[in-house]
Amino acid sequence: MNSRMLWSRILMDCRKVEFGKMEKPGDFRFDDSFAWIYIWLPGSCSPDAVQIQRGAPGGQRIWGWDGNTDKPTLTPSILAPGQWHGWLLVGRLVSC
Repeated sequence: MNSRMLWSRILMDCRKVEFGKMEKPGDFRFDDSFAWIYIWLPGSCSPDAVQIQRGAPGGQRIWGWDGNTDKPTLTPSILAPGQWHGWLLVGRLVSC
């Protein structure tokens, strides 16, 4: 079973970290203005976090955010082609 298939079946609790402290998939942080969330998605073999712009739902590549900084929920789902597709729900990554 390849790693992408394995990750597609896992629910993962996320961990809020400081800048430069990402160590594993599920680690995330916000920028200073809370305009962006950086998250290390399952299926990635490096700590290159995906940048997600938060804001009002409906804009192109802009995700709604519930305001929770410790266990955030984003809408819609997060799609990283060839890597992972799923939801960030109450601080947990959930595969589609």
